[in-house]
Amino acid sequence: MKRIASVFISIMIAVSLIMGGSAKAETAVQPVYTPSSYYMSSVYYSNLCDVKLTGNQRLDLINVALSQVGYHEGNSVGQLDGANTSGLYNYTEYGYWYGKNVLGNGSGFFNEWCAMFVAWSARNARIPKSIINNPAYAHVGSNPYYFNMAYHSRGTYIPKTGDLIFYDWAYSQKQWDHVGIVLYVENERVYTVEGNFSDMARLNDISIYNSEIQGYGTPAYTNANSMAVNVSNYPIPERTLSYGMSGSDVKWLQAALLHNGYPCPIDGSFGSNTLRQLKRFQTNKALTPDGILGSGTRNALIRALSNGYSSVTDPSNYPEPSRVLRMGCKGNDVKWLQAVLKKLGASIAVDGEFGEGTKARVIWAQMMYGIEADGVCGPATRARLKAALAGGQPTGGGEAEPRSTDPASYPIPERTLAFGNSGNDVRWVQAVMNKVGMPMNITGYFGDKTKNNTKRIQRYYGLEETGEVNSATLSALKRMNASGTFGQAQQEYPEPTRTLRNGCRGEDVKWLQSAIKSLGYSIQVDGIFGNGTEAKLKMLQTALGLSADGACGPATRQAIKKHL
Repeated sequence: MKRIASVFISIMIAVSLIMGGSAKAETAVQPVYTPSSYYMSSVYYSNLCDVKLTGNQRLDLINVALSQVGYHEGNSVGQLDGANTSGLYNYTEYGYWYGKNVLGNGSGFFNEWCAMFVAWSARNARIPKSIINNPAYAHVGSNPYYFNMAYHSRGTYIPKTGDLIFYDWAYSQKQWDHVGIVLYVENERVYTVEGNFSDMARLNDISIYNSEIQGYGTPAYTNANSMAVNVSNYPIPERTLSYGMSGSDVKWLQAALLHNGYPCPIDGSFGSNTLRQLKRFQTNKALTPDGILGSGTRNALIRALSNGYSSVTDPSNYPEPSRVLRMGCKGNDVKWLQAVLKKLGASIAVDGEFGEGTKARVIWAQMMYGIEADGVCGPATRARLKAALAGGQPTGGGEAEPRSTDPASYPIPERTLAFGNSGNDVRWVQAVMNKVGMPMNITGYFGDKTKNNTKRIQRYYGLEETGEVNSATLSALKRMNASGTFGQAQQEYPEPTRTLRNGCRGEDVKWLQSAIKSLGYSIQVDGIFGNGTEAKLKMLQTALGLSADGACGPATRQAIKKHL
């Protein structure tokens, strides 16, 4: 009998490998607590139980979180199923779990839930508390209700799959506002899954340079592959894939769906999550929504991957509003507004629903362009946004009126300038920045971009990074205005004509180091290409969408020059 059993097992392993599977059995998620009866009746509970744990902690975390995309907060305990799309009062299953199982209070903890969503996902992904604890607040620190992990400020680190992303909203008076989970970085954008984003669990993406990113938390994973979401890690299916199948080619399908905006756990098991997202993709591409990956659907996925998912965020795909847009509005004209805001740098979903998140981003844009910040998109705001999108300089009355880009047209500041200030002296600062290669609209309003560029200048010249134009920063701006360059030290060294890599020395290495420094990375300009220079170059290459090989050849050199 033992021999028969052994032969049977060998046959099953062989069949599994032939079908593209793995000899390793993967474990279906079982909740680590007793869920509420309302949640257990929901599609999100079914989604959770459909996920297979892979043993890769980074991947398991995002897979559990992805299974919840679409969940909406409710207004009462009876709405913990996540189905009330108008809920506003933070009633979620994640808060229910936190109250009963973390706080032990016998009921839920129904408050802002982005941090609790991360903790809930970690527990159900079987990630130890020593790696991701149970915080209630989107904050890094030693407080037990904060995330206890290493932290890296924006610009000093390129995030990986399963890292956490922390936000500091420009319109908020708080420093720590929100937290999400990083899916991947691609084309200088960070793609995430986040709880309590516009009252939902949903996908998001944001420019890696956006100043509303405060930084990244890096859990000390012990078993993790940060490349597991890359489509290129898996073979393109040569067979027809359907419900119930498994294998590495199923992971290709799942990764391809995720990279096209269809939230699908990458676990190699073609379950209900994969089936639903594949049908959505087929419907949106005018294919037969049969939930089967044949050659037609496979080729459509490949084309979509090569084209990117940019059409969703292109304002030209939606009608320009002819009405005043405010809280509660829905429709494709709302998508136009959201797509414009996203193109201008806001972190926002293009979903056609004008909720609290959209209102906050409208206020952010209104503050940036120096108009009344009422969170309503009327004719004046619409004209300002259009002018900004077209590269014009918005002024009073909502019309795009040309503004001089010559600093000599404006008075040199005689006061300390800070976020929220306005006036012609602010235009002088913006004109100088624009002159030296830091593109700016000459709005006269000291907004987030002006503050961010000010910090970049302060960082380069070794000044305190206050984001305010004080006397020392003003002196640096005057030098920049006189020389016409930012990062003057870079002009002092010869541009490399050879490929620079670890071990090289010379004045051309100083050119590279000063260029890296100009782009916002802390680095010593000493002409010695050591491990530190290699590490910073790799970070920059990743941010620029290049192969992070740590060597500066012609392609890297040209990309750096383009961004200086």
